[in-house]
Amino acid sequence: KLEPALCQTPSQAYESSRALIERWHGDGRIRYAVTPRYALSTSLEMLEVARTLLREKPGLVLQTHLSEALDEIAAVKMRFPWATDYLEVYEAFDLVGPHSVFAHDVHPTAAEVKRLAQAHASVAHCPTSNAFLGSGLFPMAAHCAQRVDVALGSDVGAGTGFSLFKEGLMAYQMQMLRPDGYPLNPAHLLYLCTLAGARAMGVDAEVGDLTPGKWADMVLVKPLPDSTLELALSHANSAEEALGALFTLAGEESVSEVYVAGSLAYRRAH
Repeated sequence: KLEPALCQTPSQAYESSRALIERWHGDGRIRYAVTPRYALSTSLEMLEVARTLLREKPGLVLQTHLSEALDEIAAVKMRFPWATDYLEVYEAFDLVGPHSVFAHDVHPTAAEVKRLAQAHASVAHCPTSNAFLGSGLFPMAAHCAQRVDVALGSDVGAGTGFSLFKEGLMAYQMQMLRPDGYPLNPAHLLYLCTLAGARAMGVDAEVGDLTPGKWADMVLVKPLPDSTLELALSHANSAEEALGALFTLAGEESVSEVYVAGSLAYRRAH
């Protein structure tokens, strides 16, 4: 049950969103994301508001959930009986396109994955959240086969933290558990945490790797003295082994510095 202050009519949602868009969208590198939480928490009128906002202001991002759990998919079918599948609920309102990022997509049909690829939409795989909630094992191979852009996400409150090291390790473990699991090596995990996310957001020309000319958004990892990570890195025989050690052993405590647009934003106290 929502607090009264969080309940909005479609017209109120439109007006408040427009005010936020005018205030923040395009302010430096900030972009506004239209976010109907997921199909079951919205209405046809609210989905129409989302379509209107996206049409009125170029460059907005659409972010919502898709096919996270089997009971959710069944409930969506009951709520929107006219839709062939979950994705069609969003397609009916022109919410599926190059600037759309769908969280989860744990239980898609083959047809849905194909249509995501055709629309150039992206998926944010949130492995620690899926594991914590028991949602299922993400079908990475099916998405990669159709060339759907997949990046890693934390799912905020439903996950177990914000560390992409942790998300990368859990993504690897999930694929190991699937009979048709997609083999994720350390380089692929690094891609999922960096450039893949930039591509999903449509900002890969600006960020996502260390190509000269891009914004220097990066973290410096320096293991704590006498830590297991320090020992593992000292014995790494290749860049791949070192990168694998980061995903298996690093955490927030391993981050020494954070840079945003080339400026120091955080430095560890010790």
